[in-house]
Amino acid sequence: PSGRRVGVSLGCISGKVLKASRCGGGGGLGCPSVGGMDQELVSLLKCPDKESAAKGARMLASFLAKASSPAKAVLALREVIPPEALQRIVTALSQRLLEEQDELEVEQALGALMHILQCEEAREAVLSVGDVGLVELCKDLIAGLSRAVRLESVAIGIAAVAVFGSVCQSDKARQLLLQHSDTEPIFEKIPGLLTASASASGGGAEGVSIPLAIAHITRYPTAQRRVLASGRCAKLLRGLRELLGGEDPRVASDAANAVGNLVFNDEGRYQVLACPDLQEVFQGLRQLLKSPEDTAGNAAWAIGNLCRDDNFCRKMVAEGVTADEVVASLARLVGSVDPQTACDASCAVAMIAAPPPGRERLRAHPDREALVAALVVNLASASSHVKSAAALALQRIHKVEGEEDAVPPLEASTLTLVNTILATLDLPTAANSALAMRGLPVSPAGGSIPTLSSDAAEPFLGAAAEPSPNARRDLVMVRSLDGTVLRWIPLAVLGGDASGGG
Repeated sequence: PSGRRVGVSLGCISGKVLKASRCGGGGGLGCPSVGGMDQELVSLLKCPDKESAAKGARMLASFLAKASSPAKAVLALREVIPPEALQRIVTALSQRLLEEQDELEVEQALGALMHILQCEEAREAVLSVGDVGLVELCKDLIAGLSRAVRLESVAIGIAAVAVFGSVCQSDKARQLLLQHSDTEPIFEKIPGLLTASASASGGGAEGVSIPLAIAHITRYPTAQRRVLASGRCAKLLRGLRELLGGEDPRVASDAANAVGNLVFNDEGRYQVLACPDLQEVFQGLRQLLKSPEDTAGNAAWAIGNLCRDDNFCRKMVAEGVTADEVVASLARLVGSVDPQTACDASCAVAMIAAPPPGRERLRAHPDREALVAALVVNLASASSHVKSAAALALQRIHKVEGEEDAVPPLEASTLTLVNTILATLDLPTAANSALAMRGLPVSPAGGSIPTLSSDAAEPFLGAAAEPSPNARRDLVMVRSLDGTVLRWIPLAVLGGDASGGG
């Protein structure tokens, strides 16, 4: 769901499914088979009785554990068996998690569940059962995962979290899972599994990325809330910090993706900003931002979301060398051919340019001209998200009438295009372009944000004029979900007598 740079964790591999060809012979290449499975297994998987489903599920788990291309096998299987059969297989595999004592058998059952549920076509077929059936299916699955995650094996625990994250991609299934009391052991185990995988110098079990599984889960505010609950945020950040500094750039990118998802909304961001390891996490993101585009994009996503907090952004900008390094890397990524990377980087630039110190830092940066040129190019992007993010960034960097530190203005045609693009949007829509592009929930705009400044040169920013430092001590800042300052309210108003009619 978050693009080409987050890696594959035993997921569905795109490409054509090799059709089985019929010939004589017994079980070799070109014989009647589906994805390498013989017809005996396929016939068993089609049987409607529970006993056959249980036997077929066990054989399928063993086959997928040894298959050279299990994802293709699942796709091929999906083409020849109906959804009801896939649902029986998942239920049988879930029950094996509850009943099996042999950890190898449990691991194979989890692997089969992961291959089936991480393949979008197969997952949709499995979860297409009616409401009553879905309740029973989820009940069996969560009971099995809850038991599996309690086992001592780190690999089994990580695989269980990955399966849970895959199912969470279905709205109905996610709601059912989160209402079930047996999900709590999974959330309790996540920080420890993350730390254990970091100590093992990898993402976890073979081919499984635990930070990517966390990123899948934390895409949804209700699940994100459970991940961070009961003081788990600090432990989670420590594990992600270790993975950000690891040797595997793909796992580091997945960790950055998870950080970005943890802080895309106010609720998660406030908890992360209070963690003692935040600065080290940021340093890891900063280093990853210098890497090639396919891994650096997630770092831009995370830094942009952190900079939605005014105080964090100001503090980063005050660290001159650090801020200049971040801006230089973002200037490179804004010109990426990957729309998601370009959108993430453009939104990050827009967030940095929101407070006056950030805007000044961007204007004084040696790469300002290259950055502006790349943003101007993005105004013609086929992606509306890339286009609106670039327009917002340009408007915030651009000269505002009356400012003493004015920079050379944009060409009139470019400025007109910027204002035309933003005129069709309200501020949250433009500022949340990266969220929308990643398919994350965005708070409804509810109309344009009221403009509290009369400055006609920035008609669509809608941000309140900043008071002097002395005046700020007696005021309370009110911000929108994207971090924009909407207004400053005097403390006297909040502390006054409510009966005064105000």
